[in-house]
Amino acid sequence: MKRLLFSLVVLSVAAASGQVAQSGTPARLEVVNGKVVKAFLQSMEDGILTFQQSKSTRNVPAPADKIRSLTFYPKYDSVAVEHSFNEGDYSSVITTLGPVMEPYWDYMAISNNLQTAFGMLVKSHLREEDYPKVQSASEVLMESSNPDLVVQGQVYAALVALSNTTTNGVVATNSLVLAETLRGEVASEAAGLYLQACIERAKGAPREASKVVAEMIANHGNDLDWMPQSELLSAYLYLDQAITNSAANCARQVQSIYGGSNVARDAEKFRAKLPVEEPATVEEPAKTEEAAETEEAAEPAEAEENTGQTGMQKE
Repeated sequence: MKRLLFSLVVLSVAAASGQVAQSGTPARLEVVNGKVVKAFLQSMEDGILTFQQSKSTRNVPAPADKIRSLTFYPKYDSVAVEHSFNEGDYSSVITTLGPVMEPYWDYMAISNNLQTAFGMLVKSHLREEDYPKVQSASEVLMESSNPDLVVQGQVYAALVALSNTTTNGVVATNSLVLAETLRGEVASEAAGLYLQACIERAKGAPREASKVVAEMIANHGNDLDWMPQSELLSAYLYLDQAITNSAANCARQVQSIYGGSNVARDAEKFRAKLPVEEPATVEEPAKTEEAAETEEAAEPAEAEENTGQTGMQKE
């Protein structure tokens, strides 16, 4: 009887204080007019974010582009995850970050404090060739109002398509068509060139792909989103053409330029799988046209001089 009375008292106090049982993903939500609310996110579908305000069970739908940002409160060692990522330890990133990010995955199209972590997770899935996860991420990113995230989503979707090969290792025709269609939609020229190089490589045309990478490097050398992986791709393209020393030299350069990053570690892993590098040979510089003509003109005079010396000796 006492326990029943105690329960009734607790319920009456909770009702009086306005407390309600809530479910969903807790977040701090800021809308474009600057208003901030504590919210429990319910779903994100077709560009509509549905949430409940704190102490309310009423679902509130809002267009995602009207939300300025979300702040989440997960518990994980972000420093350790970043270290693992930069070391190229992608399985550790996935093991640690995968479960943490699961409740937030659908909300990554909206600006939030976990997008950098999400980027590391998706790149880790890509390096580990977990293409279903990468495809899922691409669909989320392409729903974003942020043009940079849309581009990332398009590139990821195209790379997933290029991974779809036949039993003979050839990329399926419909997958190539999809990748090229996505390439045509990419707004970033740098990202488009990187993707075009990947497509040419998938077609079995490494020389054409190398030309595209050269264009990328020449015109977008300061683009830190796409430049590092383009330069590493260049090493793979050299290897595709059986130019092993150039592949090794290119990877070594990537290690030097991007030291401390995951791309540098990927370059190191790439070099470790190559045959033992031969020592570089020092080639005699090519003669200019002018130098060659001068040399030819000098030869008859030198011959005459030698002939004169011979005649004097005979005398």
